[in-house]
Amino acid sequence: MALVATGLAAIVGLVALAFDIGFLYSTRRRMQTAADAAAVAAANALQSSNAANYATAATDVATLNGYTNGQNGVTVTVPATSACPGASAQRCVQVTIAQAVPTSFLGAIGYSTVNVSVQATAGSLNGPACIYALDPSAAQAISLNGIVTMNLSCGLIDNSNSSSALYANGIVTVNATATGVAGGFSQSGIVNFTPAPITHIAPAADPLASLGGPTVGSCTQAATTTGSSLVASGTYGTYNMTPGVYPVNGSTGYGINLSGNFTTLNFAAGTYGNGVSLSGNIGTANFSPGQYQNGGGSGKSIYITGNTNTATFAAGSYTFCGPVALVGNNPSITLRPGLYYGGISITGNAHVNFQPGTYILAGGGLAVTGNSVITGTGVTFYNTTGLGGYQPINVTGNAQLNLSAPTSGALEGILFFQDRSIAGGSAASTIVGNSSSSFDGALYFPTTGLQYVGNSSVSGYTLIVADTVQITGNSSVGNNYTSLSNGSPIVSNALYQ
Repeated sequence: MALVATGLAAIVGLVALAFDIGFLYSTRRRMQTAADAAAVAAANALQSSNAANYATAATDVATLNGYTNGQNGVTVTVPATSACPGASAQRCVQVTIAQAVPTSFLGAIGYSTVNVSVQATAGSLNGPACIYALDPSAAQAISLNGIVTMNLSCGLIDNSNSSSALYANGIVTVNATATGVAGGFSQSGIVNFTPAPITHIAPAADPLASLGGPTVGSCTQAATTTGSSLVASGTYGTYNMTPGVYPVNGSTGYGINLSGNFTTLNFAAGTYGNGVSLSGNIGTANFSPGQYQNGGGSGKSIYITGNTNTATFAAGSYTFCGPVALVGNNPSITLRPGLYYGGISITGNAHVNFQPGTYILAGGGLAVTGNSVITGTGVTFYNTTGLGGYQPINVTGNAQLNLSAPTSGALEGILFFQDRSIAGGSAASTIVGNSSSSFDGALYFPTTGLQYVGNSSVSGYTLIVADTVQITGNSSVGNNYTSLSNGSPIVSNALYQ
């Protein structure tokens, strides 16, 4: 009997131990699930306008899952963000949940509670896709026509539920990591997708929906300050302009018409108008910060034609109240960020360099035709409505464009950004460069279509997010985001550990 009693006591003890250990294990599993959910919530908050409150997002989700910081012995810790494991350009959040869990039977041997602790780390990953068509129902939302070869180191996503949402016609070869279509895929000709498109997927959300646009300033025309227009048609060495708003000359259409021969032309800082026309032979034109205006009419604020060898806009703040037009053979023109109320047009054989910053195209858009060479590093073009109403980006002809987006700041990785308030169905944009062109950055046209033919630079990246996407030539799209402080502008969130 003594042996039986001793054995029963041992068995009861083991059962009690197993009960408590099983309960603790179950508790830890629930706690880990809560920590995982909290970390993902914090990572999602980091990618939204609520980024500063990522810790609150984590603790709120932990509470929803039964673990409230400071209650029932629970501690929820959310430290500052840190670099994600193996992906230093991305930011991660680590959530720790700890609790002193009461025991049932272990108290008999001195363990009334057992401390249980779990951790979860979540953060962003570079998005797997780089071409998105957002229209939910358009036929041929992604359209590939003609002789098209696309080499993508990323994927395509087509949100349209049309039976011909993805359409390929001609001799079309697409090499991508994946192609997903909410609707169907139709083709005609010799078409090869590697791998084959997957149809009837769930539509994807706009991957740049949380991106905030820049502030668009106003443009107020200054009153005329002189009694007559300024016309200079002779031969000059250095010609110094003082600020002034001249009435429009009826024959020239400009308040300031410089049609002579100038070695050097200097504009002091200030306000000029109404309309500045350079139509002569100019060695160097030096513009200073200020407002250049057209007087509120249909004319241009700046019109450079003829043979201007060099035109430079010095660093500073610029407002152009009227279109800026660059026409003819202009070997070197340097533009600065600012408000272009009426847009920018470039035709002929101009060589134009856009200095780093944000170019707000308020009406008029950006038009590039001819054989111009356009360069710009660290630039964003924000296209919205304004003088003349909304106009698209229209880059055509044999122009060579080598443009790259900012590598840091609020518009990091964004090259073209169409104002989301532009009505759907507005004019589509065209960005077609020659074989030497490169576009490093996101081309974001959320409510309008985009026709695109271009490439990333050798070690660069291109992202296309538009209502519809049409590609009619050869394109190479990379996804090397090492130049960006925070990785790709398009991200997805995941648990790292």
